Amino acid sequence: MLNSVKSKNNKLIRLTDERWAHITEEHCEIAGMRTDVLETIAFPDKIVMGNAGELLAAKEISQGKLLIAVYRELERDGFIITAFLTSKVQSLLKEKECMALTADIKDFIKLVPAMKETPSRSAWISYDEEADTLYVSFKKPAVATDSEITDDDLIVRYEGKEIVGITILHASKRQ
Repeated sequence: MLNSVKSKNNKLIRLTDERWAHITEEHCEIAGMRTDVLETIAFPDKIVMGNAGELLAAKEISQGKLLIAVYRELERDGFIITAFLTSKVQSLLKEKECMALTADIKDFIKLVPAMKETPSRSAWISYDEEADTLYVSFKKPAVATDSEITDDDLIVRYEGKEIVGITILHASKRQ
């Protein structure tokens, strides 16, 4: 099933079942919100430009709670990268910096101290090449009650006050 919607720039933005499965696997709190995600792109309250050409469409879905749909517009059409809920509106207004990712084994060893500090001492990591997005979950299932986007395009996912996951946008460009 391919769902699509026109963006404010009149580009057809697609959301395939495969992409939706990737998104809801890491952001299960929005599993029943596929139509809301599409409507956020079609009728956003605000659109913010990301660091690597992606767009972040925001729509208030309840008092103080925003649905954010991150998408990329191409020459003819576009596609949704990810989506999340947040109550941290001010984080969308800050300027952001872009970094790049290296895949050297020694870099993975640097994760050991951080892993020892996580409450679960576990992490599930997956990379989505088409969206250039790295998902890190510290809990399965990780049902976030809130999320925020940082200055460097990390989506930090919370269950209460506990961090249950991180979504890293434009991951291949990070160092």
